[in-house]
Amino acid sequence: MGGTVDGLGAIDLHGSTARTAHVAVIDELRRAMLTGVLPPGTRLVQADLARSLHVSVTPVREALRDLVAEGLVDFDAYRGATVHTPTLAELEEIYQIRFLLTPPAVREAVARITDAEISEAESIAAQMESATDHAEWVEFNRRFHHVLTAASRRTHLQDVINRMSNLSTLYVAVSLGASAGTRRRGDRDHAALIRAYRRRDAERAVAVSLKHIEQTLDDARRAIVGLGGRTGAG
Repeated sequence: MGGTVDGLGAIDLHGSTARTAHVAVIDELRRAMLTGVLPPGTRLVQADLARSLHVSVTPVREALRDLVAEGLVDFDAYRGATVHTPTLAELEEIYQIRFLLTPPAVREAVARITDAEISEAESIAAQMESATDHAEWVEFNRRFHHVLTAASRRTHLQDVINRMSNLSTLYVAVSLGASAGTRRRGDRDHAALIRAYRRRDAERAVAVSLKHIEQTLDDARRAIVGLGGRTGAG
């Protein structure tokens, strides 16, 4: 399985700094991976990516490094960088860890979250509802959950959960293709989570979070099983 980088769009970096160039490249590559423009297994050659995006190799190299950390890109000393291929075994492992760590993290977060953080999460949720494509929605989803997780103030717990959240990104994208109602249900769950956090209702927040995770797991599992245990994210 694999593809080419021909479907990538050129990035307008006129007046951009090195930092904004890096952000623009990582956003474009992430979008391409989550929408299937760069399907699982695609080899990611830095020079080819830079040429397609009309940028230098430096922001591409930095973006690939960050995407490896997110779990969207695999790196092998012999094959180089490739788009990560979702598997049923990995899906089950990631979500088992999330099931175990979510209750204590949510309880800690509800106890410590500030009104400003709740408002930030609410703002992201509103942007999700108006997102124009799956990739944009998935990225907002990742940011939404990171805001809530950060409120726990438990550094090591937060690091592990954020790592699992990043690894879940492809599976969230897969789940969106499994059911027409997945995105609408996700938006409703996020609204319910915000209400629970505002009321400082930890047990309600835990219950909504676990149901949210379980439904995403079920949708992604069906999509992967339906395609023989492996799938792209389009």
